[in-house]
Amino acid sequence: MEKLLQNRLNLNLLKLIVSGSGTKINVSELSKKLKKHRNTIKERVTGLMEHNIISEPQYPLQLMYKELPLMVISRHNFNRDEKTKNFIESDQHIFAAFFFKEEEYNTLMISFHKDVCSHQKWNEKIIREEILPYREIGYLSEVLHLGTGCYEKYNPSSSIKVIEKDLKDKRIKEINGYKIDNLSFKILKNLMSGYGIRTNENYISKVLNVHRRTIERRIKSLQKAGIIGRPVCRFPRLMVPPGYILVKSLFQIKKNHEKLISRLKSDPHITWMINATTGKGGYNLVLFSSFYKIEDHLKWQEQLDQEFPSCIGSVRDTYLSPAMTFSIDPEYVSLCLIKNKLAQIK
Repeated sequence: MEKLLQNRLNLNLLKLIVSGSGTKINVSELSKKLKKHRNTIKERVTGLMEHNIISEPQYPLQLMYKELPLMVISRHNFNRDEKTKNFIESDQHIFAAFFFKEEEYNTLMISFHKDVCSHQKWNEKIIREEILPYREIGYLSEVLHLGTGCYEKYNPSSSIKVIEKDLKDKRIKEINGYKIDNLSFKILKNLMSGYGIRTNENYISKVLNVHRRTIERRIKSLQKAGIIGRPVCRFPRLMVPPGYILVKSLFQIKKNHEKLISRLKSDPHITWMINATTGKGGYNLVLFSSFYKIEDHLKWQEQLDQEFPSCIGSVRDTYLSPAMTFSIDPEYVSLCLIKNKLAQIK
């Protein structure tokens, strides 16, 4: 893998395909599979895009979780000013940020770092630059360190099944003002699974001034090494469908750990699940899940508790609505990582 990442052509190729350049939705392929006229497919795809239901297709950079294996979930009390806004938008470590009010904190943040030491230096920098202001009781922050190697589940497209059930039960008929009929949903499901997406090797070869077969070989090598995944479309907020509530939960599993983990892995509401060890509350699992309404999550959690009596101890939930989302941009963190590697090549 290291040899591949020391090659300038590979890194420039990564920069293109991770940003979505050279990847397109294959309307003809979807038309054949779904047995509908390509103009009909094109109309639905345009509707899904224009209503910001899915993002443009791109190659996910799996390398990010290997190069930055420390995931940090932190709560801060920032100033609400332009300086903080610019910091959140431009910092190369910030994966997601949410505005919320809980106790003395007003911002929840997810960031990725190389190790605890580099995170500490990053934190000292935002204090030194007065992005994190001093209060009467000090610099207000609460940090939870998680290892990306401790992931039990990471599947951003899992919640497509939640939408499917809500459509079937007629709880929802549209997303972001766009009516989701049976064909629109099938297209959405295919694109999020990576079907109906093509890579334009001719375009990329012209940009990088190499033969198209070289591009094909390089992409296959990068995929084989686990540096990139297959190209897919994602929800704009990645972990949660548009209009749905993202729930961050800290769980204390007291017993039947393996059975409960297996049950949660198969649950479509959960897109992200990480093993953790925290002193306060004795929590040992972090969950990110999506629900249409808060009441749905409360009902789901009660059913889970009845299904596994006396297995779940302390629980701490944080509800993050679409309006509370400041930024979710894994692509930016990935591109910064590629840019840094390019800068290291002499």
